[in-house]
Amino acid sequence: MLGWMNLMAQDFELAGVRYLNYPTTKANDTDSSEFSIQEFGGFFNIPTILNKDSTSIMLNGLGYAQLRINTLDNPVPVDGKNIILHSVSYRFSFIRKFNDKWSFIGMLEPTLASDFKSNLSSDDLVVQSLAMVSAKINSNFLIGGGLAYTTRFGDPRIIPVVPIKYTSKKHRINALLPTKLVYAYQVNSKVDIGFKAIVNGANFNITGYSNDLAEINKINYTRGNIGPVLYYKPKKIFSIELSGGLSTNRTFRLVDINNKSYNNNASTEAFFNIGIVVKPSTYK
Repeated sequence: MLGWMNLMAQDFELAGVRYLNYPTTKANDTDSSEFSIQEFGGFFNIPTILNKDSTSIMLNGLGYAQLRINTLDNPVPVDGKNIILHSVSYRFSFIRKFNDKWSFIGMLEPTLASDFKSNLSSDDLVVQSLAMVSAKINSNFLIGGGLAYTTRFGDPRIIPVVPIKYTSKKHRINALLPTKLVYAYQVNSKVDIGFKAIVNGANFNITGYSNDLAEINKINYTRGNIGPVLYYKPKKIFSIELSGGLSTNRTFRLVDINNKSYNNNASTEAFFNIGIVVKPSTYK
């Protein structure tokens, strides 16, 4: 859940950890039962410069994410247990700068997403990917286009992506539409404040869960988070991110062994996020 959205031109993150907390959630707006959700993730990328003029860069990275659904009233039919879902990914990325204007990014991300309660199989694996080009219109503005194969909307699907980057003395826009949009205003050399909207999700293979009709073997989880964000940079390469707001369009889509789906649309509720990332010293 923490992969290719961090790559845009040469604006990438080398390592980081993030924690999100959704303290109160209902299975739907009319349900009185409540449960909570926590997400935790970490990653690192190792860059390798492939030529003398630094126009070709390769990155190899690993990522881990955990989704924990707490209390008895969770939307997945299991008696008396919390649900812990895991995602482990290897990420290979290639960035090629053709000239001062045009760049290319390609990425392959084999991902295991499961509760790991049974032996691994092909159902636990999905190979996410990204290919896009970007054009630097001027010193402040970059835009591009491409395609991604991703689970960010739950089940794996191909989506078009549009990278946009704008920077000025005080303002910064960083987007990878339709999954991410960030606006930040520089208060001083160490503090930025702004606004962030992000769509995230994953497709987990599970075992041992059932409802009244069938055995459930997959969970597609999606949500969109929107709200204010604050970045604090105590050092040039470190950034601490604090954000919060509303989490909406939250769906738990359960798929049984016969490929029949059962949707639970969770209520729109507040969330809180904290993250620490390490960026290249050339990042602005």
